[in-house]
Amino acid sequence: MQIDADVSNGYQYLTYKPSLVDGKQYADVQNAIAAEDGKPPVFPSSFPLANTNWWKLATQQASVLNRSVSFSGNDKNSKYYLSGNYMKQTGVLRNTDLERYSVRMGAEKKFSDRVKVGSNFYGAATSSHMQRYVADITAPLYSVFTSPPSIPVYNANGSYYQYLGKDNPLALLLEPTNLSSNKLINGNMFADYDIVKNLTYHFSAGAEYSGTTAGQYTPRTLVNGQANNGVAAEQMNTSFRWLVEQYLTYKYKRGVHDLTIMAGTSNQKDIFEGLGAGSRGFSTDLYLFYNLNAGSIPQVAGSSNTPGSNRSEAKLTSYFGRLNYAYNDEILATFTLRRDGSSRFAPNHRYGTFPSGALAWKMTNVPFIADLKLFSTLKARVSYGIAGNDRIGDYSYMSRFSNYGTALNTGGTLSGGIEPVSLINSNLKWESNAQANIGIDMGFWGDRLTATIDLYRKKTSDLLLAVPIGQWWGFSTQILNAGAIENKGVELAISSQNIKGKDFTWSTLFNIAYNRQKCLSLANNVNIISTNTANPSGVVSAREFTRLEPGKELGVIYGFKYLGTIKSGETYAAQPNSKPGDPKYADLDKSGTVTQDDRTYLGNSSPHYIAGLGNDFQYKNFSLNVFFQGAFGYHLYNMNKLVLESTTSTDILNRWVAGKNENTSIPREGYFLSSYGSYVNSRFVENASYVRLKLVSLSYDLPSELLSKTKIVDGLRIYASAQNLLTFTGYSGTDPEVNSHVNTSAGGSAVQAANPNNLAGGIDFNSFPAFRTFIVGIKLTIH
Repeated sequence: MQIDADVSNGYQYLTYKPSLVDGKQYADVQNAIAAEDGKPPVFPSSFPLANTNWWKLATQQASVLNRSVSFSGNDKNSKYYLSGNYMKQTGVLRNTDLERYSVRMGAEKKFSDRVKVGSNFYGAATSSHMQRYVADITAPLYSVFTSPPSIPVYNANGSYYQYLGKDNPLALLLEPTNLSSNKLINGNMFADYDIVKNLTYHFSAGAEYSGTTAGQYTPRTLVNGQANNGVAAEQMNTSFRWLVEQYLTYKYKRGVHDLTIMAGTSNQKDIFEGLGAGSRGFSTDLYLFYNLNAGSIPQVAGSSNTPGSNRSEAKLTSYFGRLNYAYNDEILATFTLRRDGSSRFAPNHRYGTFPSGALAWKMTNVPFIADLKLFSTLKARVSYGIAGNDRIGDYSYMSRFSNYGTALNTGGTLSGGIEPVSLINSNLKWESNAQANIGIDMGFWGDRLTATIDLYRKKTSDLLLAVPIGQWWGFSTQILNAGAIENKGVELAISSQNIKGKDFTWSTLFNIAYNRQKCLSLANNVNIISTNTANPSGVVSAREFTRLEPGKELGVIYGFKYLGTIKSGETYAAQPNSKPGDPKYADLDKSGTVTQDDRTYLGNSSPHYIAGLGNDFQYKNFSLNVFFQGAFGYHLYNMNKLVLESTTSTDILNRWVAGKNENTSIPREGYFLSSYGSYVNSRFVENASYVRLKLVSLSYDLPSELLSKTKIVDGLRIYASAQNLLTFTGYSGTDPEVNSHVNTSAGGSAVQAANPNNLAGGIDFNSFPAFRTFIVGIKLTIH
């Protein structure tokens, strides 16, 4: 038996630190704006000015702790594995943490030359205190970013200070309870039986259960809790999946011919259930959400705390086959065929057929190639295949109904009923992804230098898309098979053994990929599908900021071209009612007035290039790994900058002021009150290309001759690592990798279009900032 133990501790620090005004600077600016508008000062001389750094108070140095131990062993006919892990992490945002216990075990036994069985099990229990990181003004980070630094944290009696009837951000972080716990169990088993020579039967069955309980409580120390004498809610969600697969494999080999044929079936079922309830009006805050009956009002009408339950099921049945053929290990061929059936489609379109094939030619031994004495490896490849996608909501093809309550007479109680929530579409069918690929693999100098090049084209047809429809149907969208998306690109990977000495080795791996995306078509009579932003301030409505349009990429940012600020004495005919200090937008259509028709495409939110560069160094018992990653040719909509520029950022010190500071692009009062244009404009669309030193790790292995003297220790490694150490970018926002508006719950669709937010990638608003992590640890192996 071998025992491995791994112990590590780490610390995490935020990589993003906004530049914020202090309390006096904020008060001076707000008072100056009020004076310019003929209003009384926001912070009169009698106001006890504070100097509060909400960002500093809301964040902290975080820690991560990892402990694991594993046992493994094997003999001629069996092997086993057992491991346990404990992980605890505190968040860089206060009142966030995660704790997890997990265990994994596996065993495999060969009972005879014809029978082998095995099983695996994984279980985990996780609990965490959470915060919401959403592109919404209700997120705690929004309050942290925008709350006045001129106000204090506490009143003289120790209670939380409330400004203009609103909670301060520290109270919003520390006082609410937002706890989630999850129990996960996953197990599977398999058996292989050699029926006759070269013919094997494989059977496997597995199941997974996940149960999550989440609870929230808002105490009376907060405005909402005080108004309702405490608000509590609890949700329970479970998912259960089972999967059974079985297939036959036949192998035939004679001379230069090598043939493998496989055919089988797969059956899967997913069951989801949810339950939630809430109440308010508690006599004490001590119960939290564990005693909903203690609330005098058993529901909160119109909120997520309203009692409710749900259940859904999905089934997937598949039949598949594969044929592999090799001629003299030089000509290789693979052909597959799948027949998949999904309950997410109507019975007349439930099944889809998806073939694929690939050919490869190892050319190293071809005489004229061998005579070149250039390649140690040379292989050409070509492939084409079609895959299906059913990642939409369950029962999407049906006309679905939901509960609806209404009062039948004035002042009467609500009477329960139902209302339709979607239109029927009995013709909904599989989305298909057809991809062609041509590639070549090369090796030089005994494969000390290798290179792989791939060119591909992927076309997604019959998109599962939420398409806008006429409101006379009673709904704004309907899920249809509509349109097509194309992805084309090239990928390059190079690896090299630069130095291969007795005591020192150095190897490098580099890869880069280029992808260009284009919408080919949408549904009939639909030319554009647009997505709105979240509300950035609470005083304006959401605005369109991305579009899906034939001929364009997915999620292209769309808005006004910003020209700066209007100066004193300037007459800008296109904005006749603008005042000096207002934002100025381009009249692109030359109509003489800035209107919605002057919007244009401002940038793409998907990178055109992604790249990685890793170097491994080994000197005697020391190992060093350095890994860079990067993305290029894309943009982010920096809504954080938009909001901060009008509230607490030091940028507000450079705002437009008549006769004093007119050579600036920052408007007098921001963008929200402008009669023309929009806050969705080119000023906040930034190139987000970056290169990041993603990982640096260093380790030292104690010499084996030293460990052999212990008679029990096989290995002892001391290691240290740093993640997100450096980032090189011109992007001024939270982090060039953020995307707070996208939602990937819909699965693998090319546009994930059952949820329109998936067309709205590329927004940085209340995103959780990246953090820099330092870890040190030790790994021990004994027998």
